[in-house]
Amino acid sequence: MPKKSIIRTEKLCKSFSSGGVMQHVIKNLDTEIYEGDFTVIMGSSGAGKSTLLYALSGMDKASLGKVYFSEKNITSFNSDQLAIFRRRHCGFVFQQVYLMDSMSVLDNVLTAGLLTGQNK
Repeated sequence: MPKKSIIRTEKLCKSFSSGGVMQHVIKNLDTEIYEGDFTVIMGSSGAGKSTLLYALSGMDKASLGKVYFSEKNITSFNSDQLAIFRRRHCGFVFQQVYLMDSMSVLDNVLTAGLLTGQNK
């Protein structure tokens, strides 16, 4: 039985302007990640690992190219569609802490469950 592609990129590019100079972090990436596989993204500091994960999740727009999740082109999603997609399919542990200051740590954690309709 052939493996099912869960994430696929086509000619994915991400560039930033730094001091008037374009930095090409991701260049024409064609890749597939298959359901059930254990995939590792490795590289030195500043190599673009977080940039790639942000592009794969739709947290950051790619400069060019496409990202598919279960054969849906998420690069064509609007911001509301991306928010729903991330809520249902993505989980992140950020390098920086992103908590709502007005809420306790427990309330911050419980909010994700409420947004996805989970009661536990």
